[in-house]
Amino acid sequence: MHRTFETTTERRRQTLDGPWEFVTDPDDEGREAGYHEDFPSEAADRIAVPSSWEARTEHADYVGPAWYRRTFGLRDAGSVLVTFHGVAREATVYLDGEELTSHVGGYTPFTGLARDLDAGEHELVVRADNTHTETTVPHDDVDWFPHGGIYREVVVEAVPDVFLRDLALEYELSGDAATVDAEVTLNNLGPRPAEPELAVSVGEATVAESVGVDGMDAQTTTVTLEIDDVDRWTLDDPTLYDVEAELRGAQSEDREGETFADDLRDRIGFREVAVDGRDILLNGEPVSLAGVNRHEDHPDWGAAQPLRIQQQDLDIIQRAGCNTIRCSHYPNHPRFLDLCDEEGILVIEEIPLWQVDESTVTGCEQVGQQTLVEMVERDRHHPSIFAWSLSNECANEQRTVADATSQLREIVDGLDDSRLVTVASNADWEGETDRAFQYCDFLCVNAYWGWYRDDGDWSEHLDRIEDSYDEKPIVVSEFGAGAVPGERTHAGRKWSETYQAELLADCVELFRERDGVAGFTVWQFCDTLGNPDHAMTRPRSRNNKGIVTEYRRPKDAYWTLVDLLDGRR
Repeated sequence: MHRTFETTTERRRQTLDGPWEFVTDPDDEGREAGYHEDFPSEAADRIAVPSSWEARTEHADYVGPAWYRRTFGLRDAGSVLVTFHGVAREATVYLDGEELTSHVGGYTPFTGLARDLDAGEHELVVRADNTHTETTVPHDDVDWFPHGGIYREVVVEAVPDVFLRDLALEYELSGDAATVDAEVTLNNLGPRPAEPELAVSVGEATVAESVGVDGMDAQTTTVTLEIDDVDRWTLDDPTLYDVEAELRGAQSEDREGETFADDLRDRIGFREVAVDGRDILLNGEPVSLAGVNRHEDHPDWGAAQPLRIQQQDLDIIQRAGCNTIRCSHYPNHPRFLDLCDEEGILVIEEIPLWQVDESTVTGCEQVGQQTLVEMVERDRHHPSIFAWSLSNECANEQRTVADATSQLREIVDGLDDSRLVTVASNADWEGETDRAFQYCDFLCVNAYWGWYRDDGDWSEHLDRIEDSYDEKPIVVSEFGAGAVPGERTHAGRKWSETYQAELLADCVELFRERDGVAGFTVWQFCDTLGNPDHAMTRPRSRNNKGIVTEYRRPKDAYWTLVDLLDGRR
């Protein structure tokens, strides 16, 4: 299940977890050879979906296209939605030998609609390619491991001729009351007009009305609900409200007497986020952010982390006393975001525009914008997400890069103006001025004083940032040091747990003392597998800046953070 709750009760659905046939295609001959019509089953291995293929020893270093195949059955004839919640990085999907849909971008879902399928068995074939270049998103030199394959869930849902395609909620709060606008999109696959009954519920409040939609067409309608005595979502009391859109109606004349039903379910939490001077406000009160950066990475699971690992990660982070997670550097699994909603954890979610400059920004721009739209549309109802981050460590001193950020800001404002917007920048650490900060509600600052450089310090660095930009909240979004697990020295040398813990303590104490700093997120939560091209420059081929190891064993820095934040030992 890709969420912590059911997203529909009316649709007959299949989650296609389990073994798929799998074959790599290093010479990229599969399309010309017609693998989508005649899959080479005799040469195929079997691989679990969801999973990263690099998590298997025999494919640990494979980069390039690979092909998947499996079948599924339909009890009744009809139409289905086939949703892939994450395929890295480029995917083409074939159903019964015909292309159904394609997608570029490994961190957001995509759906294909298959109409009028016969009852019985059907074949899905997927070509996935994890090749990265200097203009892909992310590009080929990213500082994390570019996992490949179908690493999130695949879901097949049977839908009636008239079905719910989308549900988007916006709300305004006035004291204890909320006004909710629910925008609902219907699709009619049949040739005749339909006028089903639509009911939308938020908690105990319900509004129902008839909605007309022409044959072979779509219709978007907005209904408004008034909710009194709202319990706001807070860190201490993360109240969530169930949301449901339900559609019911009579079938067309040639199926007289038959009815259809469809529904979509989600959750929301009512809260307001804003900035005031150097403060970030949650429900009108300043909140001090204390957190970590988290990659989706595990030695046994790759990027395909099961619920148990997600729950364990969140528990470890909470026990450290943290209240914030930065999803570095891409949209995390929606089920992990559900857990953050339930536990009262604040989230900064980011698109994977990482260290883009003027030579590559044009090639990355379209996919970056697409990923931003898909991220916001997927995650707009999570109350835990208080900010969207548009990039990380891009060359924001360059006008073309800043102009691209301006366009992203316009896009996100058009989709969702209820959250803050930021970018994570190391421009000032590199001695430059960040042109993109003018488009941000708060400033995320990355620097590694005491690790990569010793010619300055955090106090002077923050003084310069406060003097260089308009008065906005500052969040130290990356800082830290690497530590090889078990390495401890009396001298506290670099790469020791001792050095990492001492640097972390000095930084956190400084950040918490400064009025201009609204919070911090340590780089990083756990040690992660690095880009294979960087393997010779890092111990154990990993980014070892985690406060816990890749298997989540605590380093000295973790216990230091527990003590500083009054966490639980």
